[in-house]
Amino acid sequence: MSVASAGEERSRPASRGIPRTLLAVLLLGALAVAASGPVAAADTTPPEWGNATKGNATTIDVTVYDDGTLDTGSISADDFVLTEGTVENVSVTPLDVGGENRTGARVSLFLDGRLDVNEVTVGLRSGATIEDEAGNALADGTVTVSGMDTVTPRYRSFALRRVNESTVEIRAETNEPLGGLRVSIGGPTTDELNRSDFDESVDSTAVYTTRYTFPEEGKYAVLWMSATDRYNNSIRFSRLKQFRYDGSAPNVTLDGPENATVGDPVNFTAADSTDDQRIEDYRWRVDGGTIIPGESIRVAFATPGTHAIAVEVTDPFGNAAVATRTVTVRTANGSAGAVALTRHNATHATATVDGTGFAQTVDAPDGPLVSGANASLVRVTASVPDDGTVPVALRARNRTPPSLATATGDAGLGLFEIDHADVPAEAVTIRFAVDRAALNRHGVGPDAVTLYRDDGGWTALETAVVERGDTRVVYRATAPGLSRFAVGLDTDQTTEESGDDTTPTPTEQPTEQAAQQGTPDVRVTNVTVDPANLSVGDRAVLTVTLTNRGTATGDYLVAVFLNDSTLATREVTVPAGETRTTEFARDVAERGPLEVGNQRVTNVSNGGGGFALPGVPNPLALWPSGIVGTILSVLVGLVVVVYGILKALAIYLGY
Repeated sequence: MSVASAGEERSRPASRGIPRTLLAVLLLGALAVAASGPVAAADTTPPEWGNATKGNATTIDVTVYDDGTLDTGSISADDFVLTEGTVENVSVTPLDVGGENRTGARVSLFLDGRLDVNEVTVGLRSGATIEDEAGNALADGTVTVSGMDTVTPRYRSFALRRVNESTVEIRAETNEPLGGLRVSIGGPTTDELNRSDFDESVDSTAVYTTRYTFPEEGKYAVLWMSATDRYNNSIRFSRLKQFRYDGSAPNVTLDGPENATVGDPVNFTAADSTDDQRIEDYRWRVDGGTIIPGESIRVAFATPGTHAIAVEVTDPFGNAAVATRTVTVRTANGSAGAVALTRHNATHATATVDGTGFAQTVDAPDGPLVSGANASLVRVTASVPDDGTVPVALRARNRTPPSLATATGDAGLGLFEIDHADVPAEAVTIRFAVDRAALNRHGVGPDAVTLYRDDGGWTALETAVVERGDTRVVYRATAPGLSRFAVGLDTDQTTEESGDDTTPTPTEQPTEQAAQQGTPDVRVTNVTVDPANLSVGDRAVLTVTLTNRGTATGDYLVAVFLNDSTLATREVTVPAGETRTTEFARDVAERGPLEVGNQRVTNVSNGGGGFALPGVPNPLALWPSGIVGTILSVLVGLVVVVYGILKALAIYLGY
């Protein structure tokens, strides 16, 4: 019984409790559950950005790291935003960084096209989320990739600008700054320019300029060969420009007479001038005066003496050559009308004038004729008879006679005495200058000055300002003859009344130096004649308008021709930018074209109808000659006689 009891006792736990194997399994499972719960709850670390690298021209590889496992299904193209370009698609590849116990993914961003910027920054788009499997989201941040610029520079322009006959400015323009630039030069000599030869200017585009001087004359080809940006993207350009270095001036031929007669038109031409390219321009000057354009000119000299004709011929590249000719002009009786001047000192000069009957000028090439303390005599123009040589003595004095102030009330600034041996003189023009210091001392402007002539009493002359300078003011006055002249000053005219500032402004009162450096350009801009239809025997009144389009005061000789004969001449001075009008009244004694210079004004006819012949009365004229006029006059006479007889008979018969 003891044995059985013992066996029963050993078997009791097995029949009444849980098997040991099952209990062990349950215990291990409980331990696993207890262990796994705390580990899963501990994953609170979010993914983080890694780096960005260039995959190819249109791919950027971005890495994202995490301690756990990324939810790659949450990654799409819309999650990313770029500083340049657009993500079209993505590809995600898991990563396992061995040794660091880190996992993650490489996200390849496929772009919609090539980029022309080198650096691109990648970030998360607003509202986008990239998570790991524990739900931790990738924090906001960015990564930057370099080397993405694979776009070649784009051409904007290529140009050459001539600086002078041998130098050119080369200008190349692209859409972006360049690291490399090649320009080839071919011709009589060859050369090559690179980026270091050019100056760079970057704004909305990149502009490269340089100046290049060609060493030899000839035709050159300038070729822009290639351009390379700063990231080594290169492109070939084939932009060609041509340049001709022409340093040779034209060969000038001036044809025309060396002798002429006063008033007779003569022709000068440079038509036979040549150049290895072509002739661009002709510019003529008569006695250094107004520029006259054209291949040929026609000139009528108004005064006898020696005159200079000059023509400047220019080619398209600015190369110019000048030819001159001296013309000896005589009067109809053969007189050359020479003028000789001797200046003994500042206040005394003498001259001899070969009388011609035409206007002649006494002046000095390097200053005034005579000078006083306040005023200077610059030039005298007059017409003296052609019956011999006239001696002229000129003196400048500081004091004026008391009679000037008594007669005019003006203060005297200076006196000019012109002794011409009582030879008659006509059409006198006096040009004189007054120092600004003298005007300033009296507190007046230039308009307060008047020139007076002593002709037995002081007579005011028409006086006009022709040049305003910093140190002096130049005037012109006309007189019927020569004698002594006084410069008067109306001291009652203040500077404000005269409208003149004693300190001239550069625009209103150019300095004498500026006036000398400028160029006059005086032209006839309008001519009218009254009556419009002229006949032989009419008195024609011509009004000529001249305009100076230049930058300095200039003189213009207005010449009126009838049938190629000189009818009248007059020199007119026109300040820069102003207009002057002069008038001629002359009787026309013959038929033919009436011209001012080379401009046809009208034709002078015989008058009286189309049947008239030169020197023969018109037979249809009503009065006082002609057949019709004669018949009418006879009939009227008979009527008058018959009426008288009948009237007398009626009275006799008592009617």
